[in-house]
Amino acid sequence: MKTLYYLRVFFFSYEFVFLIFSAAIYILFGEFLEKHFLEVSINQDALKWAMLFPVSISGWTLKDGIGVIFPDDKTSKILHEWPDFWRLKAHFNIGIMNSIIYLLPCMAVWFIDGLSKFDGAWFFFMFAVAVSINAFSFYTAKIGIRSALIRANE
Repeated sequence: MKTLYYLRVFFFSYEFVFLIFSAAIYILFGEFLEKHFLEVSINQDALKWAMLFPVSISGWTLKDGIGVIFPDDKTSKILHEWPDFWRLKAHFNIGIMNSIIYLLPCMAVWFIDGLSKFDGAWFFFMFAVAVSINAFSFYTAKIGIRSALIRANE
């Protein structure tokens, strides 16, 4: 049962839906978009520093994401005693894994200088946005958990 839940969390997530949607756009409209991409002048300095975006977002997730399952010293015990804590932990584990998995394609494209080509730039963009969506999910989870814990302490 837990394995199925982990699979559900991975495949039925905003990040995964975005990646599927982006792949569909690429397949359906890639040639059209590539023509316009080739017309745009790309700043080479921006390409050198482009990797900072997904790395910093992923770094924030890895550093501050722990606040989802350990909000603070007082309320963490309440959260860990919650019967459905394992579900929260599944979302946390998948989110941390996604943060790393979605960062790797960005790094690969950047290392091979693929950002100057449409295919590489699209691939980089897809996964950089997926990392951002993942981080936003952690951010909203932290807010939701803090709110629930405040209500639980009343």
